[in-house]
Amino acid sequence: MRAVAETTRLPFSDRQHRASMSRAEGEAVRDWFLALRHAQVSFHPNDRLLLLYGHPLVFRLGLFAATERVLAGEPVLYLDGANTFDPFVIGRLARAHRQQPRKVLTMIHVARAFTCHQMERLVSDCLASALDRYQARIAVLSGLFETFYDQAVPEQETLRLFGRMMESVKRLTQQGSTLLCLCPPAPVLTRTSRRCLDQLHGQADRVIRVHEEQGLVRLEEEGRQAGQSWEVARSVLEQR
Repeated sequence: MRAVAETTRLPFSDRQHRASMSRAEGEAVRDWFLALRHAQVSFHPNDRLLLLYGHPLVFRLGLFAATERVLAGEPVLYLDGANTFDPFVIGRLARAHRQQPRKVLTMIHVARAFTCHQMERLVSDCLASALDRYQARIAVLSGLFETFYDQAVPEQETLRLFGRMMESVKRLTQQGSTLLCLCPPAPVLTRTSRRCLDQLHGQADRVIRVHEEQGLVRLEEEGRQAGQSWEVARSVLEQR
């Protein structure tokens, strides 16, 4: 009886409590979403090859960019070479936009690569036809180099595969496709990885360096748009 008496002294019913919690959660999601808008990577009309590099959170920024394009009505291809595709992040973004997560996820077409040979084949032999099949113009290449760090693959083979892949990237961008490359720091910066990153950097239409300062993740434009920068709290990017 004591337990029942204590329960009756609650200031509101369970239904009211749930509604209050729902409002609080909704406000938290809205605040998170508004903060996240500051980290948005916009797509300019002439962007064909974009490079985000320099920090592990480039993978999360790539997920946000892919979701933004889908919410704008465009299907997106996502080539995952680092096992970074996270449907929970995309689902939260969809709900923040009052969209069904399933609907958004069905417009992001994912293919995974676990070796440099698989990644090269996806880009060189499969990507063009997949873009046509899904009537898409945007592809995210996540962890483009991750599979190329395999020391069991000889340096000359790595460079051959990378060269062939970059020829395909150039051809795709000339045909009007937009490719967003996500490149975190290399675990070990070898001569080969440095050459590959330099080549990608030189070929890109737009380069954004991502780095962190005192808990803030800063995105800085390089090249023709050097000097432009924006930032967002790391905690905002890491929320799921």
